[in-house]
Amino acid sequence: MKRFLLLGITLLVSVAMLMTACKKDEPNKNNTETPDTDYVDLGLPSGTKWKSANETGGYNGFYTFDEAVSTFGDKLPTKEQFEELKNNCTWEQQNDGSFKVTGTNGKSIVFPAVGYCDCENNVYGVGSAGGCWSSTPESGHAWCLLFDSIEVGVYSNTTCNGRSVRLVKK
Repeated sequence: MKRFLLLGITLLVSVAMLMTACKKDEPNKNNTETPDTDYVDLGLPSGTKWKSANETGGYNGFYTFDEAVSTFGDKLPTKEQFEELKNNCTWEQQNDGSFKVTGTNGKSIVFPAVGYCDCENNVYGVGSAGGCWSSTPESGHAWCLLFDSIEVGVYSNTTCNGRSVRLVKK
C-alpha cells in the first residue's frame, strides 16, 4: 500500500511539472511584452522596429494621448521616429484606404484607415484616414502621425482626440 501511495505521489508531481512546463509556452495574458516576431525591421537608420499591427482597446480602438502614454509608455514612437518612418519609407495607399509602408529593405507594415475621433468621441474618416499617437508632447498638444488620401504627415494635435496606437522596439 505504501508503495502505491509513493508511486501515486510521484506520478502527480510528474504530471504537475509537465503541465507547468507546457504552460510556459502559452501566452501570458498579464504579460505586456510582445514577442519580437510581432515587430518588423524596415531597415531604418535608427534600427527602430515597428509592430506589425495597431494596438486594440481604448474607445473603439482609439486612445487619448494621456491614455496612450499611461498604457504604453516608452513603447510609443517619438515624433522623430514617425518622421524617420515617413521620410525613409515608401507609402502606398491601398484600395481600402490603408497605407502599405515599405522600408528600405523591402519589408512592410500596414497602417489601416480606421479613422480617428474628436474629443466628444465622434468617429470620422473610417476607410479613408487614420492616425497614431507619438510619445512626444507639445504645449497642451502632442505629436501624431496622420494620413489620408491627400497626405501623410507628422502633426501636433489636441490630446483629448482619439488616435490609434502603433508600438515600436528600439
